[in-house]
Amino acid sequence: MTDLEWSGCLNTRELGGFPTRYGGVTRAGTVIRTDSPDQLDADGVAALRAAGPGLVLDLRSDWEMKQTHPLDGDAVYRRIPWIDPIREQERVPDDEPLMADIYRGSLDRNQGQIVQALRAIASAPAEAPVVVHCKSGKDRTGLLVALLLDLVGVPREEIAADYAISEQRLGLVARLAELSADERAANEMLWRTLPETILDSLEHVDTQYGGVRAYLATCGLTAAEISQLAARLV
Repeated sequence: MTDLEWSGCLNTRELGGFPTRYGGVTRAGTVIRTDSPDQLDADGVAALRAAGPGLVLDLRSDWEMKQTHPLDGDAVYRRIPWIDPIREQERVPDDEPLMADIYRGSLDRNQGQIVQALRAIASAPAEAPVVVHCKSGKDRTGLLVALLLDLVGVPREEIAADYAISEQRLGLVARLAELSADERAANEMLWRTLPETILDSLEHVDTQYGGVRAYLATCGLTAAEISQLAARLV
C-alpha cells in the first residue's frame, strides 16, 4: 500500500505491495482507492489526471451528487451506485445496529450493483489504473477493496490493517474527541474503521457464500471476469 498525495483528498492510496498467500505481492499502479475527488483542488485534479486512469469508478448514490464530478463527461468516468435503491427499501435499520451488521446487509442486498462495479473494473484497460471512490473512501470503497484483496490471497490481517487506516487518514478519531459524549456515542459506530468490522464482513462471505470467489459468482460474475479481476492485481 502506497499513499498518494492528491491535494484536497485525504484518503488516497494504491493497492500495490501487499503480500499474498500464494507468493509475491500485489502489483503497483493497478487500483487506487480514494475519498471523493469533488474535494480536489486544481493541483489535486492535475494529479488525478496525471495518474492516467482507465476508469474512475464512483460508487455514490444519486442523492449524494451535490456538485459536478471533476471528470464528469470524461470517457473514463463512470458512476455505478453501490447501494441498490430498490433493495434498500427492504433494510430495517434497527436490525443493523453495528457497522458490521450494515456491511453484512450491504453485501447481501446490493449484489446487483456490486456485480456492475466489479465488472467495470474487470473490463477496464489493463495497462491503466482504476480509481475507485465513494464519499469518504472508507465504507463502500472499503468493502470493494476488501473483496479484491481477499480474491488474490492478501492475508486478512493485511486487509484489516489497510481498512483501519481510513479513520486515521480522515482524522475521524480526532473529530470524535471534539464531540460531546452523547454525540460521540451516536457517531462513533458509523465513523470508525475498526479492523474487526471488515474481518466480520469477510467471515460473512465465507460462512454464507463459501468464500469470495463463490460470492462473486453469486453476484453474477463469470469465471473469466473473476480471473480478470485477479489478474489486475497480481
